[in-house]
Amino acid sequence: MARCQPSVVPMCRDDLEVLAEMWVERRGEGGHSRESARRAVDEGRFAEAVTRDYVTMLAAVLDGRVVGYVWASSLPLTAQLDVPSLGIEDLYVLPEARGQGVGRCLLTAVAGLAQKRGVDHVGCALPTQAKDANRTLARLGFAAVVTRRVAQTSTLLRRLRGPEVRPGHVDQLLVQRRRRAQQRREPVVEAFVVS
Repeated sequence: MARCQPSVVPMCRDDLEVLAEMWVERRGEGGHSRESARRAVDEGRFAEAVTRDYVTMLAAVLDGRVVGYVWASSLPLTAQLDVPSLGIEDLYVLPEARGQGVGRCLLTAVAGLAQKRGVDHVGCALPTQAKDANRTLARLGFAAVVTRRVAQTSTLLRRLRGPEVRPGHVDQLLVQRRRRAQQRREPVVEAFVVS
């Protein structure tokens, strides 16, 4: 018996709840908080994000059931270069539907959408630890353009400010600085062994 082929359709309002559930699952699989994702859905932030003018959400259907999605945005490749591109923000296929061509159909739909819109570049951001996905995209012609690193604001500020000076530790810091300064000034004495 022939295997049913997946199809890709634009997201409609009826699919929003199913896609939101998949997105929550996807966030959890990616190591993010399911509770935080659930809040985003419950507060309407997910629905607001996927219905923005520059966002396209496509649903993959297999055997009459939504089994995956791709979330794409039409934004310049970078803020510095106003090169039109279509960015794949997220692509997800339910575990039980993997290996059946769903991901390939979603990527084909994105490439077709880019071509229809006259966009020359399709981009995708992936975690570096997603080795299989990175290899697959490399085989399809995706090349690394930039490395984007992300830091929590509080962590960044704490590290930029340096060690926090607490009362009582000022003396220790001064002693450490004096020792380092003294070590830099002391001449190096070389010992020669005569045999």
